[in-house]
Amino acid sequence: VATSATVSVVCDEATLTLTVSRDLFGTGHLAQASDLSLGVPACPVTGSDALAGTVTFLYALESCGSSLQMSTELLSYENYLYYRPTSNTGIIRTNYVAVPVVCRYPRKGNVSSNAIKPTWIPFSSAKVMQQQLSFTLRLMTDDWSVARPSTVYQLGQTLNVEASVQTVNHVPLRIFVVSCFATPVSDRNSPLSYQIISNS
Repeated sequence: VATSATVSVVCDEATLTLTVSRDLFGTGHLAQASDLSLGVPACPVTGSDALAGTVTFLYALESCGSSLQMSTELLSYENYLYYRPTSNTGIIRTNYVAVPVVCRYPRKGNVSSNAIKPTWIPFSSAKVMQQQLSFTLRLMTDDWSVARPSTVYQLGQTLNVEASVQTVNHVPLRIFVVSCFATPVSDRNSPLSYQIISNS
């Protein structure tokens, strides 16, 4: 849970709940709910509390254009809360604002087969858990129904490449292929190669 005077975020296993005070700047001027959005494409307010003067955004971690960043220790879902003020009179008294919203999760945790006891002493069978992900890259037929039996292509022929990862009990992931190339022989060090994907 992270809070400021006007914005708070609660990060759950698969969702984030963002609560925003309509008095965003603490000046007494209340923002219109329609002027607030989460991410790009803009996800609108999902709830409001007139008594508290707040609006709420409740969305899946990977929605609203959220980006996933990974380090050796953390998974971070990053997005922005946008305030784009509008006015019926043509006079806008506040500024455009983009507030960073980040949910961070450790990539390692404690697991145990023993019952958890209310003690500060680590349980004896504590182990470090780090899930192994299984990645697959397959050449597919033109109709995408099955894996292509041959790996031989002619220059100019379309390649249908399927990249996948089995996540089992992991949060949903997106796969990004940085580079891919083809060679005339089964040797990645071949001096002759053809660049297929390049995102360097």
